Amino acid sequence: MIPHHATWVRFPRYIGDAVMQLSVLRALRQLGVGPLVAWGPRLTLSLLEGQELVDATLADLGKPSPWAMAKILKTHQAARSVHFPKSLRPALAAWLAGVPERIGVSESLAGPFNTHTLPFLNAAGTCHERHRKVLALRWATIGEMPFPALRPVAAVDLPKEPYVCLMPGASNPARAWPPEYFRELALLVSAAGLRVVVQGGPNELELGAFVAGDQGINACGASLPEATTWFAGAAGAIGNDSGLGHLAAACGTPTVTLSGPMDPVLFQPLGPRVRVLTRDDIPCKPCRHKICPVAGHPCLERIKPNQVWEALQDLGLAMP
Repeated sequence: MIPHHATWVRFPRYIGDAVMQLSVLRALRQLGVGPLVAWGPRLTLSLLEGQELVDATLADLGKPSPWAMAKILKTHQAARSVHFPKSLRPALAAWLAGVPERIGVSESLAGPFNTHTLPFLNAAGTCHERHRKVLALRWATIGEMPFPALRPVAAVDLPKEPYVCLMPGASNPARAWPPEYFRELALLVSAAGLRVVVQGGPNELELGAFVAGDQGINACGASLPEATTWFAGAAGAIGNDSGLGHLAAACGTPTVTLSGPMDPVLFQPLGPRVRVLTRDDIPCKPCRHKICPVAGHPCLERIKPNQVWEALQDLGLAMP
């Protein structure tokens, strides 16, 4: 049952952005804000299953218009809306519904419809720090953004031996470390006596099979709650700058993220043991291109598998 007079937190469609909202929810809990309702795409809301971070969830039916979203907020007499997706829709919907407090970033013309707002893209610090600054406009006593601390809730038949999760998928080619490098990395992990488990989406099954080889486990296509269980049980995780890297870090797993065209500070995952590997000697980065225009894709291809494996070992493998 969805409570009235609640704080509604809008979830985005991208997994990495949604993982960041887990810290927002935990921060609101620590501030004593409640009840909390999370709403958004069904896929990313599944991250909340069994986590006890909200009092209710509401999944979208398709892509709702601002007027349809406003009707929902008005029906449930929302006390406030917290919306960090860089989109006009949730801010406009909250304004149309007459929600008293509308808290979010000012991108996409959303600023005038918010009661508490700051620019996001031109701010300084990580995504989490930028979210905190907006929340601090309403809750001045807010501290540092808390670690998401996701716990495993889905039943998964995990290997008995220690394993490392590899995430070779990426949202676009410019963020993707070469699959051949991931395969070489898998061989290094296996040579150290650990099992390789490949994580990714259902459209990455073929890529997962290539990286896993004959000895590894191809777990691509797992649900987000299942992926959480895989990451929580892993000795470590290595992947591209992607949503699954954020998810692995949110489980407390030692995580190495490979950063290419994007800002390595802005998009670094939040976790107790995280390292972002990047090449600072590439003059064109961060370029934010989806397809690298430079021959050889130097910002990622100059990071070699042995360097990545050493970086995870330096973080300390979480051996059972």
